[in-house]
Amino acid sequence: MKSLWPKTISDAVNRIIDTMSEKEKSSLRSTQFNELIKFHFCLGSFIRNEFGLNNGNDALMKACSRSRRNDFERLFFLNDPDEASGFIVEEVWKRLNIK
Repeated sequence: MKSLWPKTISDAVNRIIDTMSEKEKSSLRSTQFNELIKFHFCLGSFIRNEFGLNNGNDALMKACSRSRRNDFERLFFLNDPDEASGFIVEEVWKRLNIK
């Protein structure tokens, strides 16, 4: 449901962490940052499908694009659900490793 999609990166990260088991959190936490791509087809797919990145969640796509450094990157991010979900995975990883 579109009305239940997260609109912000923080909301998306909170929702993901709230649904993860301790084993899943431990697995993500122990992964090196440069190896997060291995979550593209599991957690990344979940994010793209459940949070509407493939289906019109413009608010979350815009939030992800605003995280980029320049106009070219922002435009690229705004139109690529894979890049946006990868960014959200990175933010989940960061949050888990701060605690």
